Amino acid sequence: MFTWLNKQGVRSSDGFEVQFTGRFTAEYREGARYLVVDVEGGGNGLIDFNPRAFEWWDNSSVRNSPEEQARMLKNFLAALEFQGLKGMP
Repeated sequence: MFTWLNKQGVRSSDGFEVQFTGRFTAEYREGARYLVVDVEGGGNGLIDFNPRAFEWWDNSSVRNSPEEQARMLKNFLAALEFQGLKGMP
């Protein structure tokens, strides 16, 4: 279940947040961990991004496992969908 943080961000009851922080950036956060996803709007609610953004937390030197990356990507896409957007990785 999602709740709005503001006009550009949502929080999931699963413990993560997605916040658009600029025209071409979004943050994915889980507690104190975060990463920045470069995004580009393709029109009609489409958001283009590179799924490799989920390989590393920005504040960690440990690479995320493929399973962790897939989970985070799934979360990110769900948050976009809740906001009426469609992710195009």
